[in-house]
Amino acid sequence: MLGRPAREGEAVTSQGHPYGIFRKAIRRGNVLAAVAAARELPQLSLVDALDLTLLAARRDPVRHPRVAARWLARYLDEHPAATIEQAALAATCLAALPGASHREDAETLRTMAEAATSRRRTQGLA
Repeated sequence: MLGRPAREGEAVTSQGHPYGIFRKAIRRGNVLAAVAAARELPQLSLVDALDLTLLAARRDPVRHPRVAARWLARYLDEHPAATIEQAALAATCLAALPGASHREDAETLRTMAEAATSRRRTQGLA
């Protein structure tokens, strides 16, 4: 998968574009490199932020609660019409990610993230 082109004013390192570095770190399971690359990006999409959250759940249990809480706050910010039930479902799935139901929880969260992103695009906000 190729990264997106650099935006004006965005740094390009000797290893490539920050987004490409981020995606490579996610694929390789390198939490620290993914976090570092994410910090170089102007903004991470909600789905990309979820990928980082999923990685932290599997590889960095100390970092996971903070990353998960940030993702939930971001989800609620990007989906202001979310119901309390949707917020509770997201929070439950995020909390359960390190456990045996990781795959199911990840699929639920990905569906929620994609739906929120789609709504924002439809409303012209993304």
